[in-house]
Amino acid sequence: MSIQTTPKPTVLSVARKEVKYLLSLADRLYILDALDRILVPDTYGGYNGYTVRSVYFDSIANDDYIDKSEGAAEKKRIRVRVYHPQDSTAKFELKRKYYGQELKESLVITREDAKKLLKGDYSVLLSCQSQMAKYAYKLMTSRLYRPAAMIEYDRRAYTHPHFNTRVTLDNNLRYCDFNYNLFDRRPNFQAGMAADQTILEIKYDRFLFKQIQQVLAECDLTKKPPSKFGTSRQLLRQYYY
Repeated sequence: MSIQTTPKPTVLSVARKEVKYLLSLADRLYILDALDRILVPDTYGGYNGYTVRSVYFDSIANDDYIDKSEGAAEKKRIRVRVYHPQDSTAKFELKRKYYGQELKESLVITREDAKKLLKGDYSVLLSCQSQMAKYAYKLMTSRLYRPAAMIEYDRRAYTHPHFNTRVTLDNNLRYCDFNYNLFDRRPNFQAGMAADQTILEIKYDRFLFKQIQQVLAECDLTKKPPSKFGTSRQLLRQYYY
């Protein structure tokens, strides 16, 4: 399934709280059944879900990876994302976390501009006419950012029409060590987690409404999920840090 959108000059900014858990297969099936009853499937993938592929950038000194591995209170991610190798557009995203709060800013760019970013040509951000893009340009050029990891996973996503709430279940996490071609049709991925495990992410605004709390109370939420960004950088963890 190819998800297409029209490039827009505006930035989509979303600020929410975020919690993550690692689910067993049994809990995944239980939560999917429950969410089908109380939430609405994401418009991108419906009940069948969709695939997400992202290339993450990091500085020449691996600042973002070090902040993640050391549990810094303030962290950031810069990535380019598509949902199918044939997509004509991509999302350039800057994601920042401050003491449990998350701010994600997204900008739709053309396929050609995404390819330029992957080759280190960050000047395309200056034509986006947004403060987020200008900030990212200064950061990526001054700190010598470059593509550092590519990941892919399968996602089921749900939202609520009246609350700023989003629940996602991601499984089949996979990554590439050296291939950063976002549009490669057959990348040589390696498994990033066990096939029977799922990463549950819950993003909400001021409070999580009662029905979801009741569903979560029936599950084992004691296990911490792996970081997608951290998992994709196995070589750094094994040989450098």
